[in-house]
Amino acid sequence: MVEKDDCSIILEKALMEKRSSLLIDEAQRICNLHHIPTPKSCVVSNADEAVEKANEIGYPVVLKIISLQITHKTDIGGVILNIGTEEELKIKYEKLVTGVRSREPSVTISGVMVEKMMPPSVEVVVGGIRDKQFGPTVMFGIGGILTEVYNDVVFRVAPVDRINALNMIHGLRGSIMLEGVRGKPPLDLDAIVNVVIGVSGLMVQHDAISQLDLNPVIAYPNGACAVDSRIILTQGAA
Repeated sequence: MVEKDDCSIILEKALMEKRSSLLIDEAQRICNLHHIPTPKSCVVSNADEAVEKANEIGYPVVLKIISLQITHKTDIGGVILNIGTEEELKIKYEKLVTGVRSREPSVTISGVMVEKMMPPSVEVVVGGIRDKQFGPTVMFGIGGILTEVYNDVVFRVAPVDRINALNMIHGLRGSIMLEGVRGKPPLDLDAIVNVVIGVSGLMVQHDAISQLDLNPVIAYPNGACAVDSRIILTQGAA
């Protein structure tokens, strides 16, 4: 059963603060409450805390800047991938924070997320939007960060059930990538379907969510993981 009350608390707090979006740790928490897997992570405020949490999570790890003013973290150097040791982590932590502050001096940094670095595999994107005509709508596509290049996406009006989700997946030109090519094993379609259904549930149950982007979702032969999540709030929903 989805813990709607916990989701509502997060969303209502953000709306009371007149925010237009959730912080990345809040978005991950919302996803987890709707059974959408995300990497192990923790929010820290200094390099020593980062090392402590990384030792608990396990290397390699990723560092992500947390700020409401930064929409695309990669564009300003707000993400550092594949950090493998404590010494490297301390250096990269300072580099991350110093670099963001030098590029965007007016930005308020709320913290830094230490996150488990997920192994590479096929990337997909799952999203939701509150369309003015059709209401809550779910999107699925192949490509992750290259989704706009491939332009291989499908949309369905929510709610989306298991059959609808499978039809969305098989309706893509690139769906063969999920079935196993060049000797690679097929990917876990059930896990991908569960992410699509989770996004559908979020869009249907929470009017406060205007837009949701899980990009990329990394699909594996056993499981799937939304490694980056962004939630935009509906203005005036509070």
